[in-house]
Amino acid sequence: MHKAVIFIVFAEMLGTSLWFSTNGVITQIKEIWLLSDSGIGIITNSVQLGFIFGTLLFAVTGFADRYKPSIIVSLCCLTGAFANFLIVIDNIPFFIALLLRFIVGMSLAGIYPVGMKLIITWDPKRAANSLSLLVGMLVMGSALPYLIRAVGITFDWQYTIGVASILCIFSSAIIFMLGDGPYHKPKKNQNFNFISDFGKLFKNKKYVSSALGYFGHMWELYAFWTCVPLLLTLSLLKTTSFSLEYTVSLLSFFVIGIGCMGCIVGGIVSKNYGSPFVVFVSLFLSGLICLVYPLIGNNYFYFDVFIFLFWGFFVISDSPHFSAISSSVCPKDLVGTALTLQNCVGFSISMITIYVTTFFYDSIGNYIAWILLPGPVLGLVFFIKEFGIFEKKKI
Repeated sequence: MHKAVIFIVFAEMLGTSLWFSTNGVITQIKEIWLLSDSGIGIITNSVQLGFIFGTLLFAVTGFADRYKPSIIVSLCCLTGAFANFLIVIDNIPFFIALLLRFIVGMSLAGIYPVGMKLIITWDPKRAANSLSLLVGMLVMGSALPYLIRAVGITFDWQYTIGVASILCIFSSAIIFMLGDGPYHKPKKNQNFNFISDFGKLFKNKKYVSSALGYFGHMWELYAFWTCVPLLLTLSLLKTTSFSLEYTVSLLSFFVIGIGCMGCIVGGIVSKNYGSPFVVFVSLFLSGLICLVYPLIGNNYFYFDVFIFLFWGFFVISDSPHFSAISSSVCPKDLVGTALTLQNCVGFSISMITIYVTTFFYDSIGNYIAWILLPGPVLGLVFFIKEFGIFEKKKI
Protein backbone atom coordinates (compact mmCIF):
# COMPACT_ATOMS: atom_id res chain seq x y z
CA MET A 1 0.00 0.00 0.00
CA HIS A 2 1.38 3.42 -0.99
CA LYS A 3 2.30 5.51 2.04
CA ALA A 4 0.27 8.43 0.65
CA VAL A 5 -2.87 6.26 0.97
CA ILE A 6 -2.24 5.92 4.72
CA PHE A 7 -2.13 9.71 5.08
CA ILE A 8 -5.28 10.13 2.98
CA VAL A 9 -7.20 7.54 5.01
CA PHE A 10 -6.11 9.31 8.20
CA ALA A 11 -7.12 12.68 6.76
CA GLU A 12 -10.47 11.30 5.60
CA MET A 13 -11.13 9.95 9.09
CA LEU A 14 -10.51 13.43 10.52
CA GLY A 15 -12.55 15.14 7.81
CA THR A 16 -15.56 12.88 8.15
CA SER A 17 -15.58 13.45 11.92
CA LEU A 18 -17.97 16.29 11.00
CA TRP A 19 -20.55 13.60 10.24
CA PHE A 20 -20.52 12.35 13.83
CA SER A 21 -19.62 15.56 15.68
CA THR A 22 -23.11 15.94 17.22
CA ASN A 23 -23.72 12.26 17.99
CA GLY A 24 -21.75 12.14 21.24
CA VAL A 25 -23.38 15.30 22.67
CA ILE A 26 -27.01 14.61 21.75
CA THR A 27 -28.28 15.09 25.32
CA GLN A 28 -26.79 18.59 25.63
CA ILE A 29 -28.00 19.62 22.19
CA LYS A 30 -31.55 18.52 23.10
CA GLU A 31 -31.40 20.80 26.14
CA ILE A 32 -30.05 23.81 24.21
CA TRP A 33 -32.92 23.85 21.69
CA LEU A 34 -35.50 22.00 23.85
CA LEU A 35 -35.75 19.22 21.28
CA SER A 36 -37.74 16.00 21.27
CA ASP A 37 -36.39 12.77 19.80
CA SER A 38 -37.94 13.75 16.48
CA GLY A 39 -35.97 17.01 16.62
CA ILE A 40 -32.74 15.03 16.94
CA GLY A 41 -33.84 13.02 13.93
CA ILE A 42 -34.29 16.24 11.97
CA ILE A 43 -30.71 17.30 12.78
CA THR A 44 -29.39 13.93 11.65
CA ASN A 45 -31.43 13.96 8.45
CA SER A 46 -30.33 17.51 7.63
CA VAL A 47 -26.77 16.20 7.24
CA GLN A 48 -27.98 13.25 5.15
CA LEU A 49 -30.03 15.53 2.92
CA GLY A 50 -27.07 17.86 2.51
CA PHE A 51 -24.89 14.90 1.54
CA ILE A 52 -27.45 13.71 -1.02
CA PHE A 53 -27.85 17.21 -2.48
CA GLY A 54 -24.08 17.67 -2.58
CA THR A 55 -23.39 14.37 -4.33
CA LEU A 56 -26.15 15.12 -6.84
CA LEU A 57 -24.61 18.54 -7.49
CA PHE A 58 -21.15 17.05 -7.99
CA ALA A 59 -22.54 14.38 -10.31
CA VAL A 60 -24.64 16.71 -12.45
CA THR A 61 -21.96 19.39 -12.80
CA GLY A 62 -19.12 16.91 -13.24
CA PHE A 63 -17.02 18.86 -10.70
CA ALA A 64 -15.58 15.65 -9.28
CA ASP A 65 -13.86 14.98 -12.63
CA ARG A 66 -13.35 18.49 -14.01
CA TYR A 67 -11.13 19.62 -11.12
CA LYS A 68 -8.34 18.09 -9.08
CA PRO A 69 -9.78 15.81 -6.36
CA SER A 70 -7.22 17.02 -3.81
CA ILE A 71 -8.39 20.63 -4.28
CA ILE A 72 -12.06 19.64 -4.01
CA VAL A 73 -11.50 17.63 -0.82
CA SER A 74 -9.38 20.39 0.75
CA LEU A 75 -11.92 23.13 0.02
CA CYS A 76 -14.83 20.99 1.21
CA CYS A 77 -12.98 20.25 4.45
CA LEU A 78 -12.54 23.98 5.06
CA THR A 79 -16.17 24.76 4.18
CA GLY A 80 -17.50 21.95 6.37
CA ALA A 81 -15.24 22.92 9.28
CA PHE A 82 -16.42 26.55 9.13
CA ALA A 83 -20.13 25.63 8.91
CA ASN A 84 -19.74 23.11 11.74
CA PHE A 85 -17.96 25.62 13.97
CA LEU A 86 -20.67 28.29 13.53
CA ILE A 87 -23.13 26.00 15.33
CA VAL A 88 -21.45 26.75 18.68
CA ILE A 89 -22.42 30.43 18.51
CA ASP A 90 -24.70 31.22 21.44
CA ASN A 91 -28.44 31.60 20.89
CA ILE A 92 -28.54 30.86 17.17
CA PRO A 93 -32.02 29.79 15.99
CA PHE A 94 -32.63 26.11 15.46
CA PHE A 95 -33.36 26.53 11.75
CA ILE A 96 -29.93 28.17 11.32
CA ALA A 97 -28.33 25.17 13.04
CA LEU A 98 -30.20 22.89 10.61
CA LEU A 99 -28.97 24.96 7.65
CA LEU A 100 -25.39 24.75 8.91
CA ARG A 101 -25.63 20.96 9.31
CA PHE A 102 -27.06 20.81 5.78
CA ILE A 103 -23.96 22.66 4.54
CA VAL A 104 -21.82 20.19 6.51
CA GLY A 105 -23.57 17.38 4.63
CA MET A 106 -22.90 19.09 1.30
CA SER A 107 -19.24 19.42 2.26
CA LEU A 108 -19.05 15.73 3.13
CA ALA A 109 -20.17 14.99 -0.43
CA GLY A 110 -16.84 16.43 -1.54
CA ILE A 111 -14.84 14.81 1.26
CA TYR A 112 -16.04 11.20 1.14
CA PRO A 113 -16.76 10.06 -2.47
CA VAL A 114 -14.20 12.43 -4.00
CA GLY A 115 -11.78 11.27 -1.33
CA MET A 116 -12.25 7.72 -2.59
CA LYS A 117 -11.32 8.90 -6.07
CA LEU A 118 -8.24 10.62 -4.61
CA ILE A 119 -7.08 7.36 -3.01
CA ILE A 120 -7.47 5.57 -6.34
CA THR A 121 -5.25 8.14 -8.07
CA TRP A 122 -2.40 7.03 -5.82
CA ASP A 123 -2.77 3.25 -5.92
CA PRO A 124 -5.45 1.98 -8.34
CA LYS A 125 -4.20 -1.62 -8.28
CA ARG A 126 -4.92 -1.88 -4.56
CA ALA A 127 -8.11 0.19 -4.60
CA ALA A 128 -10.22 -2.49 -2.90
CA ASN A 129 -7.79 -2.84 -0.01
CA SER A 130 -7.31 0.92 0.39
CA LEU A 131 -11.03 1.68 0.29
CA SER A 132 -11.70 -1.15 2.75
CA LEU A 133 -9.42 0.58 5.24
CA LEU A 134 -11.13 3.91 4.61
CA VAL A 135 -14.68 2.58 5.05
CA GLY A 136 -13.54 0.61 8.11
CA MET A 137 -12.42 3.83 9.79
CA LEU A 138 -15.74 5.48 8.98
CA VAL A 139 -17.62 2.52 10.47
CA MET A 140 -15.68 2.91 13.70
CA GLY A 141 -16.57 6.59 13.71
CA SER A 142 -20.26 5.66 13.36
CA ALA A 143 -20.02 3.25 16.30
CA LEU A 144 -18.00 5.46 18.65
CA PRO A 145 -20.91 7.59 20.00
CA TYR A 146 -22.51 4.41 21.40
CA LEU A 147 -19.34 3.65 23.36
CA ILE A 148 -19.26 7.21 24.68
CA ARG A 149 -22.84 6.83 25.93
CA ALA A 150 -22.13 3.40 27.43
CA VAL A 151 -19.18 4.51 29.57
CA GLY A 152 -20.93 7.73 30.58
CA ILE A 153 -18.31 10.14 29.24
CA THR A 154 -19.69 13.65 28.84
CA PHE A 155 -18.07 16.41 26.83
CA ASP A 156 -18.98 20.05 26.54
CA TRP A 157 -20.91 20.14 23.27
CA GLN A 158 -19.24 23.34 22.05
CA TYR A 159 -15.80 21.91 22.77
CA THR A 160 -16.62 18.65 20.98
CA ILE A 161 -17.91 20.36 17.83
CA GLY A 162 -15.01 22.84 17.88
CA VAL A 163 -12.44 20.04 18.03
CA ALA A 164 -14.12 18.28 15.10
CA SER A 165 -13.79 21.47 13.06
CA ILE A 166 -10.11 21.84 13.95
CA LEU A 167 -9.45 18.22 12.97
CA CYS A 168 -11.18 18.86 9.64
CA ILE A 169 -8.94 21.86 8.97
CA PHE A 170 -5.93 19.67 9.73
CA SER A 171 -7.35 17.14 7.25
CA SER A 172 -7.57 19.86 4.60
CA ALA A 173 -3.89 20.72 5.08
CA ILE A 174 -2.80 17.08 4.75
CA ILE A 175 -4.78 16.55 1.53
CA PHE A 176 -3.58 19.84 0.01
CA MET A 177 0.08 19.03 0.70
CA LEU A 178 -0.23 15.50 -0.71
CA GLY A 179 -1.99 16.60 -3.89
CA ASP A 180 -3.19 14.18 -6.57
CA GLY A 181 -1.61 10.83 -7.27
CA PRO A 182 0.33 9.90 -10.43
CA TYR A 183 -2.65 7.96 -11.80
CA HIS A 184 -5.02 10.94 -11.83
CA LYS A 185 -6.79 11.15 -15.19
CA PRO A 186 -8.23 14.66 -15.67
CA LYS A 187 -11.35 14.98 -17.78
CA LYS A 188 -10.28 15.87 -21.33
CA ASN A 189 -13.52 17.62 -22.23
CA GLN A 190 -14.09 20.35 -19.66
CA ASN A 191 -17.43 21.42 -21.15
CA PHE A 192 -20.58 21.07 -19.05
CA ASN A 193 -22.40 18.08 -20.57
CA PHE A 194 -23.81 15.84 -17.86
CA ILE A 195 -26.26 14.17 -20.29
CA SER A 196 -23.37 12.82 -22.33
CA ASP A 197 -21.42 11.76 -19.22
CA PHE A 198 -24.43 10.06 -17.63
CA GLY A 199 -25.12 8.35 -20.94
CA LYS A 200 -21.62 6.84 -20.95
CA LEU A 201 -22.16 5.51 -17.44
CA PHE A 202 -25.64 4.13 -18.05
CA LYS A 203 -24.45 2.34 -21.19
CA ASN A 204 -21.69 0.68 -19.19
CA LYS A 205 -23.31 -2.61 -18.12
CA LYS A 206 -20.66 -3.42 -15.52
CA TYR A 207 -20.97 -0.02 -13.86
CA VAL A 208 -24.78 -0.26 -13.81
CA SER A 209 -24.60 -3.78 -12.33
CA SER A 210 -22.17 -2.65 -9.63
CA ALA A 211 -24.27 0.42 -8.83
CA LEU A 212 -27.48 -1.63 -8.59
CA GLY A 213 -25.73 -4.06 -6.26
CA TYR A 214 -24.63 -1.10 -4.13
CA PHE A 215 -28.19 0.24 -4.00
CA GLY A 216 -29.38 -3.12 -2.65
CA HIS A 217 -26.60 -3.01 -0.07
CA MET A 218 -27.62 0.51 1.00
CA TRP A 219 -31.28 -0.56 1.34
CA GLU A 220 -30.12 -2.77 4.19
CA LEU A 221 -27.05 -1.10 5.73
CA TYR A 222 -28.15 2.14 7.41
CA ALA A 223 -31.57 0.79 8.33
CA PHE A 224 -29.86 -2.13 10.07
CA TRP A 225 -27.55 0.22 11.97
CA THR A 226 -30.57 2.30 12.98
CA CYS A 227 -32.46 -0.81 14.14
CA VAL A 228 -29.57 -2.33 16.13
CA PRO A 229 -30.50 -0.60 19.43
CA LEU A 230 -34.19 -1.43 18.84
CA LEU A 231 -33.55 -5.13 18.21
CA LEU A 232 -31.14 -5.35 21.15
CA THR A 233 -33.71 -3.71 23.42
CA LEU A 234 -36.36 -6.18 22.27
CA SER A 235 -34.07 -9.08 23.14
CA LEU A 236 -32.94 -7.58 26.45
CA LEU A 237 -36.49 -7.06 27.71
CA LYS A 238 -36.63 -10.81 28.31
CA THR A 239 -33.54 -10.59 30.53
CA THR A 240 -33.52 -8.86 33.89
CA SER A 241 -29.83 -9.30 34.75
CA PHE A 242 -28.53 -6.37 32.68
CA SER A 243 -28.86 -2.60 32.79
CA LEU A 244 -30.91 -1.82 29.68
CA GLU A 245 -29.44 1.55 28.65
CA TYR A 246 -25.81 0.63 29.35
CA THR A 247 -26.00 -2.80 27.71
CA VAL A 248 -27.80 -1.58 24.59
CA SER A 249 -25.27 1.22 24.09
CA LEU A 250 -22.24 -1.00 24.64
CA LEU A 251 -23.49 -3.83 22.45
CA SER A 252 -24.55 -1.38 19.73
CA PHE A 253 -20.95 -0.16 19.65
CA PHE A 254 -19.66 -3.70 19.15
CA VAL A 255 -22.31 -4.73 16.61
CA ILE A 256 -21.74 -1.66 14.43
CA GLY A 257 -18.00 -1.39 15.16
CA ILE A 258 -17.26 -4.99 14.17
CA GLY A 259 -18.02 -3.83 10.64
CA CYS A 260 -14.58 -2.20 10.71
CA MET A 261 -13.06 -5.68 10.97
CA GLY A 262 -15.44 -6.86 8.24
CA CYS A 263 -14.08 -4.20 5.88
CA ILE A 264 -10.44 -4.95 6.69
CA VAL A 265 -10.88 -8.73 6.38
CA GLY A 266 -12.83 -8.23 3.15
CA GLY A 267 -9.95 -6.20 1.74
CA ILE A 268 -7.47 -8.96 2.61
CA VAL A 269 -9.67 -11.69 1.13
CA SER A 270 -10.13 -9.71 -2.10
CA LYS A 271 -6.38 -9.91 -2.77
CA ASN A 272 -6.72 -13.64 -3.48
CA TYR A 273 -10.34 -14.07 -4.53
CA GLY A 274 -11.31 -10.70 -5.97
CA SER A 275 -13.88 -8.10 -4.94
CA PRO A 276 -16.85 -9.87 -6.63
CA PHE A 277 -16.33 -12.84 -4.29
CA VAL A 278 -16.37 -10.57 -1.22
CA VAL A 279 -19.54 -8.89 -2.48
CA PHE A 280 -21.25 -12.24 -3.10
CA VAL A 281 -20.41 -13.67 0.34
CA SER A 282 -21.39 -10.45 2.15
CA LEU A 283 -24.74 -10.00 0.41
CA PHE A 284 -25.59 -13.70 0.67
CA LEU A 285 -24.85 -14.00 4.40
CA SER A 286 -26.42 -10.69 5.44
CA GLY A 287 -29.48 -11.53 3.33
CA LEU A 288 -29.66 -14.98 4.91
CA ILE A 289 -29.74 -13.40 8.37
CA CYS A 290 -32.50 -11.00 7.24
CA LEU A 291 -34.50 -14.06 6.22
CA VAL A 292 -34.01 -16.32 9.24
CA TYR A 293 -33.64 -13.93 12.19
CA PRO A 294 -37.38 -13.26 12.63
CA LEU A 295 -37.87 -17.05 12.77
CA ILE A 296 -35.03 -18.00 15.14
CA GLY A 297 -34.24 -14.80 17.00
CA ASN A 298 -35.51 -13.15 20.18
CA ASN A 299 -35.47 -16.42 22.13
CA TYR A 300 -32.00 -16.51 23.72
CA PHE A 301 -30.18 -13.28 24.45
CA TYR A 302 -26.61 -14.53 23.91
CA PHE A 303 -27.60 -16.21 20.65
CA ASP A 304 -29.14 -12.92 19.49
CA VAL A 305 -25.91 -11.08 20.30
CA PHE A 306 -23.93 -13.62 18.27
CA ILE A 307 -26.30 -13.20 15.32
CA PHE A 308 -26.08 -9.41 15.50
CA LEU A 309 -22.27 -9.47 15.57
CA PHE A 310 -22.23 -11.83 12.60
CA TRP A 311 -24.70 -9.57 10.79
CA GLY A 312 -22.75 -6.43 11.64
CA PHE A 313 -19.56 -8.00 10.24
CA PHE A 314 -21.04 -8.83 6.83
CA VAL A 315 -23.54 -6.00 6.37
CA ILE A 316 -20.73 -3.54 5.56
CA SER A 317 -17.85 -5.73 4.35
CA ASP A 318 -18.95 -5.40 0.71
CA SER A 319 -19.34 -1.61 0.71
CA PRO A 320 -15.79 -0.57 -0.32
CA HIS A 321 -15.74 -3.21 -3.04
CA PHE A 322 -18.70 -1.71 -4.87
CA SER A 323 -16.73 1.55 -5.07
CA ALA A 324 -13.57 -0.25 -6.14
CA ILE A 325 -15.43 -2.19 -8.84
CA SER A 326 -17.36 0.83 -10.13
CA SER A 327 -14.19 2.91 -10.36
CA SER A 328 -12.37 0.13 -12.22
CA VAL A 329 -15.04 -0.50 -14.89
CA CYS A 330 -16.22 3.05 -15.68
CA PRO A 331 -14.33 5.49 -17.97
CA LYS A 332 -11.23 6.73 -16.16
CA ASP A 333 -12.16 10.37 -16.64
CA LEU A 334 -15.57 9.82 -15.03
CA VAL A 335 -14.54 8.06 -11.81
CA GLY A 336 -15.52 11.01 -9.62
CA THR A 337 -18.92 11.40 -11.28
CA ALA A 338 -19.54 7.65 -11.07
CA LEU A 339 -18.77 7.47 -7.36
CA THR A 340 -20.70 10.62 -6.37
CA LEU A 341 -23.74 9.52 -8.39
CA GLN A 342 -23.62 6.06 -6.81
CA ASN A 343 -23.40 7.57 -3.32
CA CYS A 344 -26.21 10.03 -4.04
CA VAL A 345 -28.73 7.35 -5.01
CA GLY A 346 -27.52 4.90 -2.36
CA PHE A 347 -27.91 7.33 0.55
CA SER A 348 -31.31 8.45 -0.77
CA ILE A 349 -32.45 4.82 -0.68
CA SER A 350 -31.14 4.41 2.86
CA MET A 351 -33.34 7.25 4.11
CA ILE A 352 -36.41 5.44 2.77
CA THR A 353 -35.67 2.18 4.59
CA ILE A 354 -34.72 3.98 7.81
CA TYR A 355 -38.15 5.63 7.81
CA VAL A 356 -40.05 2.45 6.89
CA THR A 357 -38.33 0.19 9.45
CA THR A 358 -38.65 2.65 12.34
CA PHE A 359 -42.30 3.34 11.40
CA PHE A 360 -43.26 -0.35 11.50
CA TYR A 361 -41.00 -1.40 14.40
CA ASP A 362 -43.65 -0.98 17.13
CA SER A 363 -46.15 -3.16 15.27
CA ILE A 364 -43.95 -5.95 13.83
CA GLY A 365 -40.87 -6.07 16.10
CA ASN A 366 -38.00 -8.18 14.82
CA TYR A 367 -39.91 -8.90 11.61
CA ILE A 368 -38.54 -5.59 10.35
CA ALA A 369 -35.61 -7.73 9.19
CA TRP A 370 -37.85 -8.89 6.34
CA ILE A 371 -38.19 -5.26 5.23
CA LEU A 372 -34.40 -5.23 4.79
CA LEU A 373 -34.34 -8.55 2.90
CA PRO A 374 -35.11 -7.24 -0.63
CA GLY A 375 -31.91 -5.16 -0.51
CA PRO A 376 -29.30 -7.95 -0.40
CA VAL A 377 -31.47 -10.26 -2.53
CA LEU A 378 -31.93 -7.82 -5.42
CA GLY A 379 -28.38 -6.52 -5.00
CA LEU A 380 -27.08 -10.06 -5.38
CA VAL A 381 -29.24 -10.75 -8.45
CA PHE A 382 -28.20 -7.57 -10.27
CA PHE A 383 -24.54 -7.97 -9.35
CA ILE A 384 -24.09 -11.65 -10.22
CA LYS A 385 -25.81 -11.17 -13.57
CA GLU A 386 -22.81 -9.21 -14.82
CA PHE A 387 -19.89 -10.22 -12.58
CA GLY A 388 -20.53 -13.76 -11.36
CA ILE A 389 -18.75 -14.77 -8.16
CA PHE A 390 -15.17 -14.96 -9.33
CA GLU A 391 -13.39 -12.78 -11.85
CA LYS A 392 -10.35 -14.04 -13.69
CA LYS A 393 -8.91 -10.60 -13.34
CA LYS A 394 -9.03 -9.63 -9.68
CA ILE A 395 -10.85 -6.37 -9.17
